[in-house]
Amino acid sequence: MQLKILKAFIPVLILALVLSGCSFRLFSTAEELIYPVSPSGENANVQKALDSYFKNGYSLKTPISGDYKTSYIFYDIDSDSQEEAVAFCEPSSNPGTVSMAVIDKADANWRVICCIEGQGADVYSVDFRDLNGDDIPELIILWDAFNSSASHIMSVYRQIYDNGKFSLSAFGKPVTMNNYIAVDIEKDGFDELLVFTVDSGDSISADAVIYSYKKSTPVALGSTKLDGHISSYKNIACENVNGQIYVYADAVKSNGSQMLTEVIVWSDYYDTIISPFYSYFTGITKDTTRSVKLNSADINGDGRIEIPLDAKKDSLPPQVEAVDWNYYKDAVLLHSCYSLAIEKNNYQIIVPDHYFNEICVSYDADNALLAVSDKNGKNIFKIISVLNSAYTDNKTDYSDYTEIMNNSGYIYLAYSGNDSDIKITLEDLKSMIKSYEGE
Repeated sequence: MQLKILKAFIPVLILALVLSGCSFRLFSTAEELIYPVSPSGENANVQKALDSYFKNGYSLKTPISGDYKTSYIFYDIDSDSQEEAVAFCEPSSNPGTVSMAVIDKADANWRVICCIEGQGADVYSVDFRDLNGDDIPELIILWDAFNSSASHIMSVYRQIYDNGKFSLSAFGKPVTMNNYIAVDIEKDGFDELLVFTVDSGDSISADAVIYSYKKSTPVALGSTKLDGHISSYKNIACENVNGQIYVYADAVKSNGSQMLTEVIVWSDYYDTIISPFYSYFTGITKDTTRSVKLNSADINGDGRIEIPLDAKKDSLPPQVEAVDWNYYKDAVLLHSCYSLAIEKNNYQIIVPDHYFNEICVSYDADNALLAVSDKNGKNIFKIISVLNSAYTDNKTDYSDYTEIMNNSGYIYLAYSGNDSDIKITLEDLKSMIKSYEGE
């Protein structure tokens, strides 16, 4: 009887939480709410170690972003060929804080060997990088003071042993920043951290600073100002071209309707990093600003990262964007290829240069159908995107189409026409179609 009453009460409780704006996790069943699912295998043994350490109770925290987004992160942090576990918890005895626990396995038993208090109330991301060449990775943790903020607190921890006892020590002071990338920009065999910061308040500014962790304390090797009319850095990528390191930082503009890319390179002449498209006179990065919200990527598989820019093409449907992809060389941007991008359906299609001005484009939003024809109205190809489940249930409706990509829950189907003098085959389309982000 009590269980029935509780089950009846749960929907009311959930509705109240939704209306109050609280942040919470929806449980899949009433039983899960009453009896939390326990971890199994090694996770169960790690949990027992945490239970023993936090005797007054705790709640697990999961990193919000990055490559490691699990409650227990297994990684060989001390390079002994055995994985340790890293877990983040909010102790019941100290609510509103987050602790990082390192759990090691000895004699078949897991135990907490180190626990430190974090710099915020939540953990944003975790990474492991050997920054000083000792073959032992440092821990790079981004902490969050507020979930809604674009700024994070970056702490770098190195491992130390005192009388054989393992512990973590902060490597330098915490840095308030928005995003970063680990990159060997000095080309000396050691990764540095290139940190991007967006300042808010009375002044509008942003900058990038390169930090080296080879010595006992971090050293700032150089910095450059950047366009501050942005809200955050969405994506950061790097490449090595003939020994020269290029970093591409894609940022969302403050107006929310545009993006820009900062290109960061090391200058031996100035002995620092520079951003060749940023103007210190205007405070703006103009040449890489665009309306299309794509990230920089190696869009055509030529081994170079390209920057997406707005292309000019007449009579395009509002749902379709024309993109002019450019690569960076000797402080200028050079054309690489064109694409048609449909953000709503999360894909784009590369268009050969010699056809770009010879095609006409239409788009049926109700059926997610892109149709490309020549100037005489003859069909070249069609692409339709369908939910995976809808395609499985109604394959016969698409008997004239062939699958060319399966991505993010969608099936992308294509039809190649035979009437036009412009010939693009289904095999061509399979190589031409890309996800919207360019991956």
